Amino acid sequence: MTVINAPVNTPVPIEKINETFKQYIDLAVATRGGKIITLTDEWFADAKNLLTPTAPISAPGRFVPTGAWYDGWETRRHNNPNYDWCVIQLGYAGTVAGFEVDTTYFTGNHSPFVSVEGYTETSAAKAQIRSHEEWAKVEWVPILSKVALNPSARHGFKLEEVTKQHYTHIRFCMYPDGGVARLRVYGNVHQVHPENKNELYDLAAAAAGSVVVDYSDAHYGHPSNMLLPGRGHDMSDGWETKRSRAPGHIDHATIKLGSAGHVTDIEIDTAHYMGNPPKTVTIAGFEAGSETPILLLEEAPVGPHRQHFFKVSENLTNKKIEKVKVIMIPDGGIKRVRVWGASQLPAVKPEGSLIGVRQELPDEHTWNQKKN
Repeated sequence: MTVINAPVNTPVPIEKINETFKQYIDLAVATRGGKIITLTDEWFADAKNLLTPTAPISAPGRFVPTGAWYDGWETRRHNNPNYDWCVIQLGYAGTVAGFEVDTTYFTGNHSPFVSVEGYTETSAAKAQIRSHEEWAKVEWVPILSKVALNPSARHGFKLEEVTKQHYTHIRFCMYPDGGVARLRVYGNVHQVHPENKNELYDLAAAAAGSVVVDYSDAHYGHPSNMLLPGRGHDMSDGWETKRSRAPGHIDHATIKLGSAGHVTDIEIDTAHYMGNPPKTVTIAGFEAGSETPILLLEEAPVGPHRQHFFKVSENLTNKKIEKVKVIMIPDGGIKRVRVWGASQLPAVKPEGSLIGVRQELPDEHTWNQKKN
């Protein structure tokens, strides 16, 4: 049997974690579909907390039947050669660049060591329902070697190079037991594009490999949320900036598309932003190697809690756009941005396409009615 060693990793100082991984996305976060599949134990605190998008919180004095409440994953004490582990299905399959392991608020009960392994599920195996014992026996590939953790601290680990293999699942191991508040799995999405190069699809979707590479503000919600599927559930899963007071203020976010394409349609969704959508939105596109903006959408008014659909001028669709800049005037919140396009022209709308199709929320027509 061939022994596979984990890639070499370098610890990242706390103050450099955000900068180090800014070009990658968290493949495991719950808002992108990451979820716990199986685990050895979660007596004190649920493993699903590892995938919460927000920073961990503390609630001193709050107790539950099993003991003090903790915002993270915490297992029972056993201090024996066994270790605790959980299997996480990544929201998006992808290659891995590194990890953040956060033990914030775990002071006398943190896990002293952790490691990470990966697994790639084939299309043929997706329908299978594995037992805990079967998950233990799959061919796990080491990604992060056993590393030491400090209490109540963020820890970053950057792999020497991004893994060549993409993974659909990871196994997170704690030695021998204890607690971890958050786990971030930073990497690149294993891109999913139509086989037909003429078929229209959302070029800006996270599933297509798009990432936010620059933004002005993310006080209430990160702009990477705009690339998620669906219409979300509240204001926590969109891009929202703080209020501006300066005349002429704008907020902006730049999205590097997974693959360049010819843009035909744009959708701006302000779902759940009822009292705080931007006044107008502009979207500029950029061709490969160019910093000259192409106005795909000139300053367009948007309203609260609804989808807005725009056609791109036909004389601009021949441009092959590599990145887009979303500009909010003056500030506010946007839930989703869809940039529909094709890899090559002529563009063809696939059967069942959602381009221009309104997907109404239950309160779309009643949210602004006076409540008694």
